[in-house]
Amino acid sequence: MKPPVNIRTTASREIYLDNNATTRPLPEVRKAMMEVLSTDFGNPSSAHYAGERIRERLDTARHCVASLMGTDSSNIYFTSSGTESNNTVLASVLRGTHRPRIITTQIEHSSISKMCEHLENLGVEVIYLPVNRLGQISLDEMERAITPNASLVSVQWVNNETGVIQPVKEVGDICRHRGVPFHTDGAQAVGKMDVDLMAMPIDFLTFTGHKFHGPQGVGGLYAQDRKWIQPLLFGGSQESGLRPGTENVSGIVGIGKAAEVRFKRIIRIQQKLLELRNRFEKLILELVPEVEVNGCQANRICNTTNLHFKHIDGRALVAQLDQIDVRCSQTSACTNARPEPSYVLRAMGLTEDEAYSSVRFSFSEDNTVREVDPVAHQIAEICNRLRVFHQNISQIASMRG
Repeated sequence: MKPPVNIRTTASREIYLDNNATTRPLPEVRKAMMEVLSTDFGNPSSAHYAGERIRERLDTARHCVASLMGTDSSNIYFTSSGTESNNTVLASVLRGTHRPRIITTQIEHSSISKMCEHLENLGVEVIYLPVNRLGQISLDEMERAITPNASLVSVQWVNNETGVIQPVKEVGDICRHRGVPFHTDGAQAVGKMDVDLMAMPIDFLTFTGHKFHGPQGVGGLYAQDRKWIQPLLFGGSQESGLRPGTENVSGIVGIGKAAEVRFKRIIRIQQKLLELRNRFEKLILELVPEVEVNGCQANRICNTTNLHFKHIDGRALVAQLDQIDVRCSQTSACTNARPEPSYVLRAMGLTEDEAYSSVRFSFSEDNTVREVDPVAHQIAEICNRLRVFHQNISQIASMRG
């Protein structure tokens, strides 16, 4: 079966539809980072002017990130990634009761699920809440799981594979009423939806810059009460002692600039992403037979669609798209290397074959309509060839049988 013809006639670069994995740093972000790496370098902990100059850059970045999330800059702490931030919050339960309990879900990012597995080995009880076919948790089940020894509830705001949004305000309200700290992984929410932490019952939110056109290798943590959080590392007093070690200054300046730019044009970007996602999804559903959208369509983040292509090997579809410089994925980039079907889709009730037949497409402000339309038509052609190929193989196997 011949690979499809390269369709990269609509742009001078690859067509990148895997923006939930990472986004391209904005030109403004790259410029700000280069200034720090060249003319404005220095150690923020130094007492001289070079240190003061860099401290001012970090303060500005912290303020920009806080503004994007509707909180005070004193509540923002920078880390190396969303993974480190998640691990920091979860590890803090070890200082709690004799038999601490975490309530989380079956569809969390691997930085949550793997850390929970580690904590279980240390004696922490972990309750993994199921989700329905739409990818949503039951608030009643969550409330029943909150026992007197509950130490933390951790529920992802937006799922990285399906884009489904969880009812974090309602979860937070329940947690406040029951006196249990509430953490949400906001990596796929910050910069894509309106986040106003001053108006939300959220105690801890974790995020990362490379999901909204900041640099890779820098993330952060919002903590309403710093006293509850314990550091993973020990050393200096950086980040109020929460994350000792010389700061990734260029990265922090980069995430600050990305937050500043996104704050100014978030409404326009949300509308653009929604229009691109909906146009692409509509075309696929019109052009390709037997396609279903995975997850709740009415309550999703604006840039994400996860599609089940019935009777299609999703791995083959992703591979053939990659040959023509169209990038997409089946699962989170953090779990893509594992030859297993998506545990998120399996938790939603999809069979192993259905999960293998599903592909995630996620958009960013870099994408255009001129990319969306030809990719949708190319997917239709690839799916037609794959189905014919599958039918031929099945017929040959039947004849030999």
